[in-house]
Amino acid sequence: MRGRIWICVAMIAAISCSAADVTRAVKNVNLERKGIHLRLRYVPEGMHREPFVIQFSEYLHKISGGKVMVHAYNVYTVGDFRKVEADTLPGVSNFLDPNSKFKDAWFGVYIILDDDRTYGRRFMLRDPRGKPDARENLNDDAVLLLPALDQKIIVWSSHHGHKGYTMDNLNKEFHFTPCGGRPLERGIVKDGRGRAWRTITGSFDTIAALTDTSKTSMGIFSTIRNYVGLPSAAVYESVTPWHPVVISGRVWARYFPCGADAFWAVVYCNGSSFTTRKGEQRDTWTRTDLKSIFEKMFNELEIDCVER
Repeated sequence: MRGRIWICVAMIAAISCSAADVTRAVKNVNLERKGIHLRLRYVPEGMHREPFVIQFSEYLHKISGGKVMVHAYNVYTVGDFRKVEADTLPGVSNFLDPNSKFKDAWFGVYIILDDDRTYGRRFMLRDPRGKPDARENLNDDAVLLLPALDQKIIVWSSHHGHKGYTMDNLNKEFHFTPCGGRPLERGIVKDGRGRAWRTITGSFDTIAALTDTSKTSMGIFSTIRNYVGLPSAAVYESVTPWHPVVISGRVWARYFPCGADAFWAVVYCNGSSFTTRKGEQRDTWTRTDLKSIFEKMFNELEIDCVER
């Protein structure tokens, strides 16, 4: 492992690539070899053009306390350092920038394999013995648990090197609860190819993964720092570390019957709303074009079985 880290450092020095580029080179999985074709045809300016394609089974297992046992991949993009909006902060990623519509925003696709008709079906289906492609058999609680666990993972990562901070602390502090008075919206929508997906839209109270660098030591390759960088003094002037945030977004879910390579896809995206230190209310989901951008990303998403 130490040798790989030195290779990464050498790559950055030699070809001026970013930590995110190195992460993709070292960790990205080739899904085509798994029988899955997935491509983000449209990615907006301000987010990483190339997604991260990460084996996620172990992350989900650990952060859920061993309760979630699936074979999973997570394909996602997040705000990068290219500034495309007025009044955004220089030197910090759009994910951390309180003036950017991409603050705390993600667009991604969870791939849950229909492995040996065991783990995937127990997690994704109301009745594991029922039809895996029946939309009414999809377990909404499982679908919504994926973005919740995703948020918990990045909040945990933002505490890297935080002396005395344990998983017990995280379990006591972390929450991802539906906002009162905002019911979940459920339905069926079709993508750009006319395929039907089950969809859920909602808003959830949670904690922003904004680290406090006076308390933590965020490793460049061992934390979310390699995706989103570190906050600046200007960020802290606007918002506090680990501040309350409402995540508003949407998930789409469907089954892909690819024979031995069958899988469920759960596409997820979100914006955020929060209050600055000055008492200003920000809402990127309803007050920017972020929702329509993510709708376009979904409709242009290429995802299907690989022909063997």
